[in-house]
Formats: sequence, structure tokens, C-alpha cells
Amino acid sequence: MVSLMPQRYFFNLVGPAQAIEDPTGVEANTPDQAEAEARAVIVEMRASGDLPALGPGWQMEIRDAAGRLVRSIPIG
Repeated sequence: MVSLMPQRYFFNLVGPAQAIEDPTGVEANTPDQAEAEARAVIVEMRASGDLPALGPGWQMEIRDAAGRLVRSIPIG
């Protein structure tokens, strides 16, 4: 059985002319797990009112610790 080592992933909000970077990130074992966590964060932020009404073109980018784009989730 292969043991997965957690990696740190960062969830950045990126729009047409602005980016809001996640300085903390989360630990996840796989990109799929990081995406599931990112989608949960989007739902929580919308429910609490912490996610402002974003126009078209906004997305949540999931990046690894090296800054590589892992996934992108449209949210605008």
C-alpha cells in the first residue's frame, strides 16, 4: 500500500483584473482532495457572506506549494 504524503495547496481568487492570494493554504493528500476542500470553502464563504458578488471571469485557482496551477474552478 502506498502512503500519500500531504501537500500544501493554496486557494487563490483570481479575476479579470485582480487576484486575492491565499497565504495559508490547506494540506491535502491529492489534487482531488484539494478540489473537494476548495469547493467546500466556496460554499461556506457564500453562506456566510464572505464571498463578495463577483462578476464574470472569476475563478478559484488551486496551486501547489511550488506555485503550479493544479485546478481552476469558475465562481463568477
